[in-house]
Amino acid sequence: MQTFDEFEKLVAASNQLAEPDENPSQEDKVVEPLFSGTEPSSNEFYVPRIPNRKHPPSNAVTLDYKKRSVDFWRNVATKKRRSLSCVQTKFKKVTSIRQLQEWERHVAEGGSRYDKLKALRLETGKQFFLAKQKPHIVKDMNIRLWAITANRTIGLVGFTASPDWVGKLKRYYGIVDRKITKFVTDKYIQKAPQVKKTAEECVALVRSRISDYGLECMWNTDQSGFDYEMRPGRTLHLAGAKHVLAICQSENSMTHSYTVIMTISPGTRKFFPQLWITLQEDKGVFGPIVARTMFKADNLYVTASVPGKMTKKLYLEWCEKILFSHVEDRCILLADSWRTYSDQEAVLEFKPEELEYEMITSPPKVTGDIQPLDRLFFRMCKDFFRKITNFIILHSLPLQVHHRDVILKMHSLVYQQFQSPRFGDLVSQAWHLCGYTDESFDYVNPTEFSFPEKLTGHCDHENCDDRLLLKCGWCKAPLCFHHFYDQYHLCKIYLP
Repeated sequence: MQTFDEFEKLVAASNQLAEPDENPSQEDKVVEPLFSGTEPSSNEFYVPRIPNRKHPPSNAVTLDYKKRSVDFWRNVATKKRRSLSCVQTKFKKVTSIRQLQEWERHVAEGGSRYDKLKALRLETGKQFFLAKQKPHIVKDMNIRLWAITANRTIGLVGFTASPDWVGKLKRYYGIVDRKITKFVTDKYIQKAPQVKKTAEECVALVRSRISDYGLECMWNTDQSGFDYEMRPGRTLHLAGAKHVLAICQSENSMTHSYTVIMTISPGTRKFFPQLWITLQEDKGVFGPIVARTMFKADNLYVTASVPGKMTKKLYLEWCEKILFSHVEDRCILLADSWRTYSDQEAVLEFKPEELEYEMITSPPKVTGDIQPLDRLFFRMCKDFFRKITNFIILHSLPLQVHHRDVILKMHSLVYQQFQSPRFGDLVSQAWHLCGYTDESFDYVNPTEFSFPEKLTGHCDHENCDDRLLLKCGWCKAPLCFHHFYDQYHLCKIYLP
C-alpha cells in the first residue's frame, strides 16, 4: 500500500512550478467576482513564477539546512564566527551574513513562516491521505479542522486555515469534489487484499490458457440490463436551477429493464453472429400473435421471461442455441460468478462431443475490473443506444422507444454497427485493460465516430434533406434517421 511520503513525492514531482506554501503577491493573482465564502473559489487562482535554478529562493532551504549552516557559522567550539566565504564553501545556498542572521531567527522560532506553512500542509495532507485510505467522507470543514489542530503544535501566528488556503492545498494535491459511487463497510475493506488476490489468480489462469491455446478460443460472455427507455442522466440547463426536468415517453419504462447477453473474443472473430435478448413478458412467453408479427432479424435471438431476466432454463437454451452453435474445436469461456453458471453438468448435456470446452469463473466483486465486457464494452454500447433514443424523443419522432419492435430493430442495427472492423480494436483493448493480453490498442470509440460533434452536410441518399442522425461505422455514410432506422441500414460494406 502506498505511504503518504511516497504520495507526497509523486505530488511534488507533478507540481514542480507550484509553490503551495507561499502567500501569492497581489500581482500573482487573477481576481474575478468574489466567491461565496463556503467553498474555495474557482475564480481566484495562483500563477506561479518559474524558479531560477541559479538563485534558489530561501523557501527551497529546509529548516535543518538552516540550522546546520547557522551552527557552522557560529562555531560553538571556538565561540568565534566563521567568515562568509568559509561558510559558503560548505553550504552553497548561503548568500550573505544578513541571510544567516535571518536563518538564525528562523531556527530560534522553530522555522520561518514558509517552513510552518509547509509543515501545516504536510500534516493536513497526511490526515487527508489517511482518511481516504479508510475511506471516510471528507469535506472542506474537515481539512480546516485538521489544519487548525496541527497549528496548535506548529504555532504559526495568525493562521486561520482560510478558504483561500484550503483551496490552494486542494489544487496542489489534486483534491476535488466527487460523487460517491459506492458505500462499503469495514468488512469490504478488510477483504480487499484477498479479493485482489483472487482476481490476479483468475487473470493468471486466463493468460496461461491464452499462452497454451491462443486467442481464437477465448470468449467472454456477460449479461446486462437495458432500461426499456434509455435516457441520458445529464442535460444542459440554466445555471442556478434547483430542479431540472426532462421529458420521457413512459415513466414505467424507465424503471423496467430487459436482459442482453453479449459474447466477445480477443481473436480474429470478435463477436457471435447473434445477440441474445430476453424481454419482459407477463406470462414469460410470447403470445402466438406477437411471436408471428414481432420484428425478427438474423442477428438477434429473442426470448422472454416474466421479470425480463435470465433463468436457468434460458441459460441452457443460450448454451445450446448460441454458444455451442458458434464455436468449433475448443472454447474457453470466461464468465462471472452468477450461480446458474456454476451448474456445468447441465451445460455439458448440450455440448457437442468433439468440442473441448472449459469455463473459467471470475471471482465475485471484481467483474468490473477483469471482465472485458464490463470493463469497456457495455458502457459504450449503452451510450450508443442512448444517443439514438434521445434523438427520437428530442425531435418528436412518431415512435415509442419502449415498444418491443423498436427495441429489437435498434438492437439489430446497433449490434451490426459494433461489428464493423473499424471498432475491432475496441474489443482487443477491453481484454488488454483486464490484464489478459500485453498489447495495447488505439481503438476507435463507436459513439465518438458515429456521433461526431461536427456532423454536417446532407444524408447520403439522393434528394434527402432530413437532419442527420449518425455516420455509419461501416461505409462512413452520413445518414438521417429515416435511412438508418426506417430503411434498416444493416450495412456490411466496409470502407476504411
